[in-house]
Amino acid sequence: MQVITNEKLIKNRARLGRIASFAGLAILVLGLAASLYSQWLLASFGCLLVGFLLSQVGIYNANRWVKEPRADQTLDKILKGFDDRYYLYNYVLPASHVLLAPFGLCVINPRHQAGQVRCEGERWHRELGWKRILRLFGQEGLGNPTKEVRAEVEKLRRSLAQRLPDEEVPIEGVVVFTNPQVDLETESPAVPVLDGKQFKSFLRSLSKERPIPGSQRKQLAEILTGEATEL
Repeated sequence: MQVITNEKLIKNRARLGRIASFAGLAILVLGLAASLYSQWLLASFGCLLVGFLLSQVGIYNANRWVKEPRADQTLDKILKGFDDRYYLYNYVLPASHVLLAPFGLCVINPRHQAGQVRCEGERWHRELGWKRILRLFGQEGLGNPTKEVRAEVEKLRRSLAQRLPDEEVPIEGVVVFTNPQVDLETESPAVPVLDGKQFKSFLRSLSKERPIPGSQRKQLAEILTGEATEL
């Protein structure tokens, strides 16, 4: 498998996370110091609010771009062993993680949440235990992965339509939970929802059941890799 990753973007976002964390901490300390003086009480509240928000931005970016393994590293590990017909594009296309496979394109929404997660159709539920409450601040929320992956599929489809207006490119959207500690339950999910162990088998099955012509796959590889190298 060939992997193309936007290392420059990762580096810049990691730097943003560090700057926001340090700035948030500094403003929080300033706010605490100002709270000791009654005439600066209002300014203290403002500093505490701004400092808290900056700290959350810093923690979010640090968790996503600094803390390892990152999503791109985890996907690389999960998909290791695929041959050169597979291309994994990270942060270089309209969708964050795109796999070019023998069956077409697969937009991947990787999630690293642990604990009990349930998907019913388009609805998502996550167990609210005391451990999760303790980890609430700074951890990326679950949100609605179904809507997120569908939005990325549509963005990628519109982008390809400009380059290949006369071709219909198969695009699959998949939500993949990469944390081995996740307890995943699904009931008629609107898009495929898999754990890391299931994902590889899912891709192999699609590649056997509905392969696209080799010429189309090579054309897609040239277009997508060309867009990636222009960054």
